[in-house]
Amino acid sequence: MLTNIQEQRLVKRINESVTSLYSDRLVVGDYIHKLSNRMDKLLILLSTANFSPKEVNSELKKIDQLNTLYEKTVLTDKENINFNKFKIYIQQITQNVNATDHAQAIEISKYARQTLETLSSIQVEEGKVKLDEVLSMTSTSRLMSYIEIVILIVIAVLIQILVFSAKVDMGAKVPKDHRLN
Repeated sequence: MLTNIQEQRLVKRINESVTSLYSDRLVVGDYIHKLSNRMDKLLILLSTANFSPKEVNSELKKIDQLNTLYEKTVLTDKENINFNKFKIYIQQITQNVNATDHAQAIEISKYARQTLETLSSIQVEEGKVKLDEVLSMTSTSRLMSYIEIVILIVIAVLIQILVFSAKVDMGAKVPKDHRLN
């Protein structure tokens, strides 16, 4: 019974970990991938001689939309620091594009791209931590199941010993004197 209660708690924790792995790691990894693609496109646009500020601002808006989605996920402290750094870089790029300082915008874009790579590696690290948590939970459950089985076997053996060691005559009593008549 105790293992059943423990199993229910374990299943709940595993569900939470797997949900977190999906929503806070895999989905965020996809956001980072999309942000990286947007940053690559932004760098290409900024590197062309006669780029269109309208196209650049459109890319920056798309990056802001992805940033809004990213912010809704659960961030670790390290991830939060790097993500805030990335958002500051995007603001600086926007300011430099509006001030027509393209060289500075390109330079800051490169830093923003590196920050995305750092965020991506954080996702891998955190995903590994979540996976280790789930594996640890399942190994604990397996150990509890083995202990439960051993206890049941010991109880069964003790019952067998008690049954066989009891000296109870269960059959009908046959008289020992055969000369009754």
